[in-house]
Amino acid sequence: MNITYNHSYGYIADGKVFLKGYLNYPDREIGVVKETDEKSIEYFEKRYAELCEKINKLEQDIHRAENKGSYLMKLLHLREYTLKFKGLGDFPALLSRLDELEKFLRSLIEQNRQRNLDIKNQILADLALLVDETDWKNTDAKVEELKQRWIRTGAVEESQQAEMEEHFTRLIKAYYQHKKEYFKKRAEEIKSRLNQYRLLVDKASILKLSDDFEATALAFKEMQQKWKTIGKVPQKKLEKYWERFKKINNEFFYRYKQFKEGVPIEQIKPLDPLEQARIVQEKLCKRAESLIGLNTEDSVNEAKQLLVAWKNQVNNPRYLDKNLANRFRYACDRIFEESYLMKVVMRKYPDFYQKPKLDQFRIKTSFLRELIRKDEQEIHIAENSQNYKPEHKSFNLATQKRKVQVKNIMLEEFDKELKKLYTPSKNFQKNYVPKK
Repeated sequence: MNITYNHSYGYIADGKVFLKGYLNYPDREIGVVKETDEKSIEYFEKRYAELCEKINKLEQDIHRAENKGSYLMKLLHLREYTLKFKGLGDFPALLSRLDELEKFLRSLIEQNRQRNLDIKNQILADLALLVDETDWKNTDAKVEELKQRWIRTGAVEESQQAEMEEHFTRLIKAYYQHKKEYFKKRAEEIKSRLNQYRLLVDKASILKLSDDFEATALAFKEMQQKWKTIGKVPQKKLEKYWERFKKINNEFFYRYKQFKEGVPIEQIKPLDPLEQARIVQEKLCKRAESLIGLNTEDSVNEAKQLLVAWKNQVNNPRYLDKNLANRFRYACDRIFEESYLMKVVMRKYPDFYQKPKLDQFRIKTSFLRELIRKDEQEIHIAENSQNYKPEHKSFNLATQKRKVQVKNIMLEEFDKELKKLYTPSKNFQKNYVPKK
C-alpha cells in the first residue's frame, strides 16, 4: 500500500481515502481522491463537522424536551449511523459523547419507569376499592378517570408490564361484572315487587264488591300497609298499579261509608264514575293551589308532576269538571309565572329578600309590568302579522293570552299589597302627632 498523504485521523493510499482505526474498529475506506489529496481531506473533514452538528442538535433537543426518554431510539440510530459515517475526525470523542447521553437517558427512563410503577400501583389500589361500590353515578366517573390516568401514564419495566396490564384489565372487568350483576339483581327485585303490587291490585279488585264490609275494610287496610312495605320501583312502572289500587279503594270505601251510615246493604250504591273523577280532580287542584307563593325549585317541580298526573288521571272528557280544571290550570300557571318573575328579579337584585317589604313589592310590580308589556306586544304582533315567527318554537297565542291574564291578576294583588304598605294603620293615624 503506497501512502501518499498522512492525516491525524486518516490517510490517502493508492488514490483512496482511509479513516484510521479506533477503539476495536479497523482502518476503513471512506472514499476516493477525485481532484487533489488536500481537497479530498478537506471534504471529509467537512463531513465530520456536519456529523458533529447533528450530534450537537440532538443533545440540545434532549435537554429542552420534557419527555427526554423518547429520544433514546433516535440516539441509538445516530450511534449506528456514526459508526458507518464517512468523514475524518475524532470519532472516539463523538462516540463517548453519545455513550454519556445514552447513560443519561437510560437513567431518566429508569426513574420514570419507577415513577410510572408507583402511579400505576396507586391506580390499581384505587380501582380495587371501587370494584364493590354501588354508587354508580359517582363511581363510573371515578373509574373512567382512573382509566384515562392509566392510559396517560408511561410504561414500566418490561418484566412487569404484562402483569400490570393483566391486573388492571382484571379489575376493570370485575367492576363492570359487579355492575352488571347488581342491575340484574335490581331488575329481578323490581320485577318481584311489581308482581306483588299487581297481586294486591287483583286481590283488591276481587274484594271491592264484598258485602262483608268490616272484614273487607280490615283486609283493605292490611293491603294498604302491605303496599307501603313492598319497596321502591320506578315511578312510571308503579303508576298504573297505583292508579288502579287507589280507584278500587275509593270504590270500596265509598260503599263502606254508606254501610257505616246505616244504609241497608241492598240499597248501597257503587261509586259513581263522575264523582270519582271529581274527587281526583279536586285533590290535584287543592295540591296545586297549596304551592302558590312558595317560589321554590321543589314547588315548581311538583307543579310539573301535577300536570303530568292530571293528564294521566283526568283523561275522560265526560267526567271533566270545568271549574276544577280552570282552577288547576290557573294554579299551575301562577306557580310558573311567579317562579319566572322571581328569577328575573333575583338576577338584578340578589339581595332582594333582605330589602324591606315595601321595596320588595315595588320591585316585583315594576318587573311584572314590564313582562306584561312585552307579552302584550308579542300577542299584538302575532295577531296582526301573517308571517310572524316567535322567538320560541313552543309559542302558542292562546297560552300566551292566558299567561297575561294570570300576570294581570298577580299585578292587581301586588298593587293591593302596596296600598296596604303605603297606608298607615288607624292606630298609627290616631296616635300620630306631627312634629312642630
